[in-house]
Amino acid sequence: MEKRVTGIYFAVLLIGIIYACLAAFSFCNNIENMTVDKEVIIWDDQMEMTQDGDVYYYRCILPDENTNGKVIVYNTVHMYLEVFIDGNRVYTLKGENDRPVKTVGFCWNVISLTKDDAGKEIVFQVTPVYRDGKPKGNFFYGTYQEIENKILSERFARLVLSVMIALAGMVMLLYGIFVVKKGQDAETIIQFAIFAIMLGIWSGIETQIVDWFFPCSTIVVFVSHLTLMTMTIPFILFLRHMYHNGESKLWSFCCYINCAVIAMRVILQIIGIYDLRETLLLTHISLLLFVAVIVAMTIQEVVVNKFTGHVRINSICVMIILISTVLELALFRISNKSMPLGSIGFLIYIIVMGITNVRRTSELMEQARESELYRKLAFTDELTGLSNRTAFREDLEKRMAPDKQTGEEKILPTVVYMFDLNDLKKCNDTYGHDYGDQYIKMAADALKKIFAQEGKCYRIGGDEFCAWAPYISLDEINEKLNMLEQDIQELNKNEFVVTVSISVGYAIYQEGIDGGGLYSTMKRADAMMYERKQEYKKHILKA
Repeated sequence: MEKRVTGIYFAVLLIGIIYACLAAFSFCNNIENMTVDKEVIIWDDQMEMTQDGDVYYYRCILPDENTNGKVIVYNTVHMYLEVFIDGNRVYTLKGENDRPVKTVGFCWNVISLTKDDAGKEIVFQVTPVYRDGKPKGNFFYGTYQEIENKILSERFARLVLSVMIALAGMVMLLYGIFVVKKGQDAETIIQFAIFAIMLGIWSGIETQIVDWFFPCSTIVVFVSHLTLMTMTIPFILFLRHMYHNGESKLWSFCCYINCAVIAMRVILQIIGIYDLRETLLLTHISLLLFVAVIVAMTIQEVVVNKFTGHVRINSICVMIILISTVLELALFRISNKSMPLGSIGFLIYIIVMGITNVRRTSELMEQARESELYRKLAFTDELTGLSNRTAFREDLEKRMAPDKQTGEEKILPTVVYMFDLNDLKKCNDTYGHDYGDQYIKMAADALKKIFAQEGKCYRIGGDEFCAWAPYISLDEINEKLNMLEQDIQELNKNEFVVTVSISVGYAIYQEGIDGGGLYSTMKRADAMMYERKQEYKKHILKA
């Protein structure tokens, strides 16, 4: 099952990255064609900008053509906005004075025009919510449908990449929960999966496509800030497992700093002193601290333990992210064309590290299965499938282990049973060992059925068996022995080559008598079994 799931995981991620890359480049080509063929005009150069204190004004004269059915879309980020046409206010975007949240968030402001607006002056009065804010262009003129197509098309490639990052995280999360299930390897994969999901959500919000459908939603702003703040912690917890110094206090220090920053920013937002946007610098500082710790830990890893495989792969992927991000910024500066190279770099990082961790986990799980198989063979009787003498000794030692808190040896009420098959030698000598093995298997099945439900049953010799169970009462012991006798009678109805018969002895652990612990109890049970075996032999001789 693990190999099948791993194969599906690789296939999904491979298809995803191929499609994401093709989508990214194909939609970038479509953007150029849309500007030429469609009636969407960018008005950034036509707007005359003036400033009066903290207020910015953008002015232009509307076309003399019929403006009926046309709209102007203006993108604001943490801005208040008022729009006037020929001195009349036609649009307002402001926050409420009595709420602790100052910002109106990201908003695509749509100003609808009529035929009477042709040739008139339109004025956009923009007031930044925060002191360090400054409005930008992003004015679109045309029909609503064509502007929507242009905005969504320009950002669709980034959205696809963001969804692929989140889906890669979901696949890894399911793999960690349902395949690896438990242990440090499961925790490592789940931590990385949570980071990938958060990164996908954050990068998806940053495309501003969500804001087109939910304009001025402070919830979207909060989710963006919260995912950016919290994604660092699972990434730290994941990353430290790659290093030999993963237990270093620096990793914990980074986590504590991030937790403190998250708590401080959220508290300041709740009580209305500072918005999350105003405390963003704290998260940036904590991220820089994290980068510094990674650099320091990587240098230490290289010096002390050489450049190990996981650290090397991680470093290469980080370099890919940095190079792709720098190329994206350079391309935008040179040609004013935006290509999601940074997002592709992150997706490559998520996929490569995901595949690396899945392969490593699969190898460790295979080793664990082999180890468990060898252990099972070492502790299991091959003929009957019961636990053997080695397992019996180990289990008995565990049941007599001292209490971890007090250090005192306290054995719980236990009853030990000893069994010996009668006439097994006669069966082997007369009918052969194949029949002798059948005899042993029939007896083992009967003993396992009755004595392994509450306790455990063992084959400790050729014809010797042992079992222990929590002691409840003498009535319960007698009930088990009666059940065993009834099962033996049923077996004898099948007329096996010899009469199936088992001599049984038992003893209940008593603290004052059994100075050697359960081993002393076992000896007393063995003595009782031996007496009954002698009685059986006398009975056979008389018969």
